[in-house]
Amino acid sequence: MNFGLKFEQGLRLMLDAIGEAQDSSVAPLAPQQMALELRTVGAMRGRMPLLPYMGSGVGRGARAMLADGRWVLDFALGVGVHFFGHGNLDLIETALRAAASDLVMQGNLIFNREYYLLMKTLMQHAPRGMDHCWLSLSGADANENALKMIRQKREARAGVIAFTGCFHGRTSTMAEITDRPDYRGGQPSTFPVHLIPFHNRHDPDSAKLALAALREVIRVHGDSIATFVVELVQGEAGFISAPRDFFVPLFDECRRAGIAIWADEVQTFGRTGELFATTMLDLADYIDVITIGKLFQGSAVLFRKSFAPDAGLISGTFAGATVAMAVGRRIIEKLTSEGYLGRAGRIKQLEQMTHSHLEYLSRKHPGKISEPDGVGAMISFRVGDGSLKTTRAFIDKCFRAGLVLYYGGREPACIRLFIPAGDVTEVELAEAFEILDRCLS
Repeated sequence: MNFGLKFEQGLRLMLDAIGEAQDSSVAPLAPQQMALELRTVGAMRGRMPLLPYMGSGVGRGARAMLADGRWVLDFALGVGVHFFGHGNLDLIETALRAAASDLVMQGNLIFNREYYLLMKTLMQHAPRGMDHCWLSLSGADANENALKMIRQKREARAGVIAFTGCFHGRTSTMAEITDRPDYRGGQPSTFPVHLIPFHNRHDPDSAKLALAALREVIRVHGDSIATFVVELVQGEAGFISAPRDFFVPLFDECRRAGIAIWADEVQTFGRTGELFATTMLDLADYIDVITIGKLFQGSAVLFRKSFAPDAGLISGTFAGATVAMAVGRRIIEKLTSEGYLGRAGRIKQLEQMTHSHLEYLSRKHPGKISEPDGVGAMISFRVGDGSLKTTRAFIDKCFRAGLVLYYGGREPACIRLFIPAGDVTEVELAEAFEILDRCLS
């Protein structure tokens, strides 16, 4: 019997066992033991986890079983990473096949076909104008690479224009751009960052104010600016969306000033109803560099030929784990071939259902639900006064009731729903909102 046949037989047996495990009990930890292990994690990290969540490794779709045997609905998804939820047998099979490879990690010097196939798949679906792709690990890695290549082509200009409320990562450089002073406490400022206001749907003059602010930055500092970096839907700030007409005048102004336009799609990639938010808003002709990550288990920077860096500027020992590369490619294949994308796709259907649920709750609980926003599988809303204290207390209450949530923004804060659109059923979505209903009561 050859190795290939033995592997296939073993794989089928393993997948059958995994399928059975998803529908049966595993030996749970005693609640006290799980609490002890979480406290130990907190001691080792120097900070307790935000939620007392420790998974058992068993899950199906939107549901995950905690180590103590309790089942929860997961609408936090590791901050948007697990689009296909828990225990997806298609992705598990892909992972098992990749795990049999001779390499655990692949890099930009030594790589197998998973590296090539993931990059090829990304480029097949990239917005027009994107000529090249470079793979990396975290979204912050992709953003660091993007800034380096842009600065090189902008004659080492250091300055960056960004939006208020932006989030671009937690490395030293990305934290300087991110509009959260508490994320860079005690850190030096090493280059100029100019913030202009993001879209405010409650202000009819929002676009004019942003354009005026951009023009003033360019007038005073234009010669020192490398790039204008934008989240087309703001993530950390609370899934705040903006229409195409808000961005176009800003991008036209940057084009006239020769400033590179960089779209940070690390959080939006695959979640807005199109693979790229750039495509959703038809902005490809303006964008020079796009960074993506999270959903496909790795990260990448896509860029025009004119921004191709000199050899040596970007590299990295690791480009991704073999399993992550194979699973990431399969996720993109599923998104683009199984009816998730487009105006009539599954993601847009779930967006409409989610907003309908929110509208019902806002009518039932006047003053307790407000400011719904977001697109696709990333929807947000405000609870009560929107204070961080109120928001986090509500998240804790929902967790105890069986629903895992996460927040965004800061005074006011909001609840961010990371919808597991790859696997969630309408029944599970309704159940999540039943829990929200009870907790609001």
